[in-house]
Amino acid sequence: MTDALSSMEYPHWLIIAGAVVLMLGLVGLALRARSVEADSNDMTNDQEPSEPAADLTPAEVYERTAKEKRKARWAEREREEPANVRPSIFGEESK
Repeated sequence: MTDALSSMEYPHWLIIAGAVVLMLGLVGLALRARSVEADSNDMTNDQEPSEPAADLTPAEVYERTAKEKRKARWAEREREEPANVRPSIFGEESK
């Protein structure tokens, strides 16, 4: 067995290393899918927020409203100008 391993050349070692990485990736993907399924059962939409709005400082309230307004502007911009209508940097439109 050691004779076979020592006689392998560089391309063969790359093939073996690639196969090992592929197998580890598939195992990791399977484990991640199981953990996501378990976590989704724990979350419900009817839970109260972690911080009640009454306990927030004025600065935190301002930051939260500013963040919500920013998200609303981005959503409005996406509705007005869909991604597939934007000019391509590689096409003739960018000249």
